Order: sequence, then C-alpha cells, then structure tokens
Amino acid sequence: MTNHSKNQLKVAIVGYKLAEGGLERVFGTTTKMLHDAGIEVHTLVLENLIEYEHGGELVTFGNYSKFLKYFKLKSYLKNQKFDYIIDFRHRINPKMEWLFLNFIYRNQKFIYTVHSSQNATYLTANNFIAKQMLQKAFKVVTVSNFIKKQLATKYGFDSAIVIPNAFDLKPVSKSETLPFDYCIAVGRLVSLKQFDKLVASYSNSILPQKNIHLVILGVGDEQEQIEKTILENKVSAFVHLLGFKSNVSDYISNAKFLVLSSKYEGFPMTVLEALSIGTPVISFDCESGPNEMIFNNENGILVENQNFTELTHKMNIFVEDEVLYQNCKSNAVSSVAKFKSNVIVNHWLQLLNYGN
Repeated sequence: MTNHSKNQLKVAIVGYKLAEGGLERVFGTTTKMLHDAGIEVHTLVLENLIEYEHGGELVTFGNYSKFLKYFKLKSYLKNQKFDYIIDFRHRINPKMEWLFLNFIYRNQKFIYTVHSSQNATYLTANNFIAKQMLQKAFKVVTVSNFIKKQLATKYGFDSAIVIPNAFDLKPVSKSETLPFDYCIAVGRLVSLKQFDKLVASYSNSILPQKNIHLVILGVGDEQEQIEKTILENKVSAFVHLLGFKSNVSDYISNAKFLVLSSKYEGFPMTVLEALSIGTPVISFDCESGPNEMIFNNENGILVENQNFTELTHKMNIFVEDEVLYQNCKSNAVSSVAKFKSNVIVNHWLQLLNYGN
C-alpha cells in the first residue's frame, strides 16, 4: 500500500459531473459513504456541474480546455499517489478510453463501475477496447447481477463484483403536500423513460375517475412531447409536470405509489428511494435492476416488460385491491434494508481493503 497516513486508504473517485442524473447522484453518495467510513477520498469532477451531496476533497477540472484537463487529471493522479481510482464516468468514446487505459490510468489500480444494461455506455461500442478495459482494470463493479451475467456472456468476463446502489435513511419532511392523491414518476424527461407512453397508460386507467393524479418530476428534452400527449389524452387536469425538485423524497413519500416505465435501467435509484420510505412501486420488469428490488405482489408489482396495456391494468389493481396495496406498503421499507449505505459500504471496504 502507498505510504501516507498510517493505514488510511487514499482513493480518487472520478466522474464527469455531480448534477442532473441518477449515475451522478450515485457518484456523489459513494464519495460521501467512503469518506464517512474513514477513507481519504478525493472527488474528481471533470465538468463544473456540482449540485449533489458528496464527500471528501472536491477537485474540479472544468475550467481547463478539454485537452489540458486530461493532462491535469493525469498529473494529479500521479502526484497524489492514490491506492485506488474508482471511475464513475460514462465511457462511450473508444479513443478516449484508449487514452485513459494507456496514459491517464497507466500504472494505477483503477476500478470501473458499470451502471446500465446498455454496456456500450460504460465500455464503448468497440469490443476490442471493451475487452482491454475489462482485462486491465483492477476490478469491475456492476450495480446488478443482471449486468454481471451480461459481461460474462458478451465479453467472457466473469470476475465482475456486484455492489448495488445504496441509500441513506434521511428524515422525510412530508412538507410537500399536494391538494390531491397521486402516483408519481421521477427521472429525466428523455425517451428512455417513456413518460409520454406512461401518460397514455395512465389516461386509459381508472385513476383519473378515482381522482388519483399523476405527478412527474424531472426536466429534459422530451417535455414538449409529454405535454402533447397530455393534451391528446385530455388529462391536463390530472397530469402535472413539476420539473426538477431537490427534495424528491418528500414528493415520493406522499405518493400512493411510484411508477417506472423505462426501456432499460441499471439499478434505478427512484425504485430504491421509494421503497426505502415506504412507497410501493409498479415497474416494468426491464433490464436491469427492478426485479432485484421488487418482489412481485410483496412490496410492489412487476409488469411484463414494455407491456403498456398491462401497466394500465396493474395501476388499476393497485387502486382497487386495497389488501394487496397495504400489504406492499407495509413490506416496502424492510424489503430494501440490505441496500442501506451502512451495509453497502462494507462491500466497498472489502473490495478496497483486501485488494492489496
């Protein structure tokens, strides 16, 4: 181990930004979790976008030109002599990743994290580079068992370690009370989340007649499309696009249930967050993550993947079958206890401490 303060691990955690998306939120919570566990953490951010909570020493490289920022990163990593580098970036560009492998991370112990079943987002679409990345990394961490199996099947790489996303139990204020009952969906307004189709499914359900509204939190370039769908389905009085909220938990805690309608995921934080505060979830059984948190008819409902008619049907059931609903609600919190940060941090500590 590198010789700095006695026995204290020194870790760099690298990401593009600490704002906007789910990956970035997990990046922030991981830096905080490891810092709170007594590791010397340097949070290295390549763009000047900082909104989420984070831990350790924050260093941003966003003021430099693209070319210079990577030289600065390289020299920072070399001079600080880290025990490990944990990489939370999207890794899409094969040339850039070749540069990281052979220049920036050269002679370093680096750990890649993979957060989506769309592997090209984290390993590039170039199979040769992807295999090099997997072979040269000290370790590869996936957020779900599904992704671990995928890497084995697709790249013949079977030594990935699964460390799911974690949540912190924070007090929920319940202060954000809306003047109606509602279900909720949370995420960036992008095509991946399919909120326009969710609106259509909702409009076909009995929820509007029962005066149960749909609240959507998030911003993104699909907003116009979603607004159009709301008008077409004549549900303007019932569907509310409330934009970005920093206190998402308050809105989720007051919702009847959360809905996830994505094409694919990694380990969706909204599902984890909802269950952790006692709000049951209806979700597509999509790649990957939901079925590693949701136990069908126990803490929520898993819907046949991409079957929007079935999604409507399950929303109806959750409103009509009070016994099922209350059962799922009462099981929600205990069902995700194993994902608490004080449990998940031990997986990281084991990986880092025993990797010498």
